[in-house]
Amino acid sequence: MNHSPDNVDVMNWLRLVLTPEVGAGAIRRLLQAFETPENIFQAPQSALEKVPRLSREAIHNLLQTARGCLDKALDQELKVIEKQNLEIIFPEDPQFPPLLREIEDPPVFLFMKGRIIEADYTPLAVVGTRSCDSYSLRMTREIVGELASKGLTIVSGLAHGIDGAAHRAALSVSGRTIAFLPCGFSTIYPPEHFDLMNEIATQGAVLSEYPSQTKPIPRCFHSRNRLVSGSSLGVFVVQAPIDSGAMITARFALEQNREVFALPGRVDERGSEGPHRLIQDGARLVHSAQDILNELRFRLGITSQAVPETSPQPSEKKTPRARKPSPKPDRELAQPAPSALNPPGEPAESTLQDPLDILLYKRLKAGRVHIDRLAADLGHPVGKISERLLLLEMKGIVKRLPGMYFDLA
Repeated sequence: MNHSPDNVDVMNWLRLVLTPEVGAGAIRRLLQAFETPENIFQAPQSALEKVPRLSREAIHNLLQTARGCLDKALDQELKVIEKQNLEIIFPEDPQFPPLLREIEDPPVFLFMKGRIIEADYTPLAVVGTRSCDSYSLRMTREIVGELASKGLTIVSGLAHGIDGAAHRAALSVSGRTIAFLPCGFSTIYPPEHFDLMNEIATQGAVLSEYPSQTKPIPRCFHSRNRLVSGSSLGVFVVQAPIDSGAMITARFALEQNREVFALPGRVDERGSEGPHRLIQDGARLVHSAQDILNELRFRLGITSQAVPETSPQPSEKKTPRARKPSPKPDRELAQPAPSALNPPGEPAESTLQDPLDILLYKRLKAGRVHIDRLAADLGHPVGKISERLLLLEMKGIVKRLPGMYFDLA
């Protein structure tokens, strides 16, 4: 079912998320029943009462919203969107984090400050305690700085401590970084990181699933952690007590079939308990950035010695309306050089072993194709198609075009 909106009905989407007692789960059930926000607000009470697990308060509030009771809040939301230069991105939008589309109960949409580009499709989450020691800070700067310089996009939660250090390490090497907020854009948390948020938006993106006035309450941190792990190939835990939010993020990563990495620490430090437990349970022990790079290359089926480096793209002016994919690419992006896995003179198809890679290669022989069409034609989730296309691009077999189109190199 396609819920991608036109600019005209973004207002109804905003009304829907602003309605009290109507959370993401309720919105998904409402969309299953009525398909669009407009239909939801046109539905009579008797129809709303048939939606599973929809509370009386939610039904009452939806009917009140339909009568215009939230128009003042809507105006306030639009002012924040304009002032903060935000965009609203939906799962169908090429800027929506592709791995996030595949998790259970993905966000119905995200508010975004900044820009997500093709280079951000190799993301690694870095998390840890707010009360970190000098050793963990130093290792975060060293390891994350190298990872970002190699082309990985660093994802974290903008918090004090390890989160902030990870974002700054990426920025320091002109790398890409993405932050997920546990609140709305009017109540940046922590407030001391307001300038850091704006800096991240120039070399990546800041994302939130919450309306602007949402406060950073405990359940929002829990949900934020799920998005941090779900949007990434893996999660690197630097320093974290057993009962910390970073450990919750690691558990989400395991549930989402993501890689988990951990930095060992001193055995007498409380903050070492989390990483040590993860290592005991099978997480990858990290001594250096190379440990993570090696494992991610293995996950993607890459055996060459370097992850292709990426250069940040210039920011563009944002619009407070939802974006749609461009129907036609207007220029080609720079392509990686062919790797040792596909030496000159050897037919590209003969080097492929994965059945899906072979199908993608044959499908692209006919010319450029949008990633959504590839997923539909081959019957695989977009996230899986994106992962295999990334591998083929790194091998120099496939080239990525603007607008999420792909062609043979």
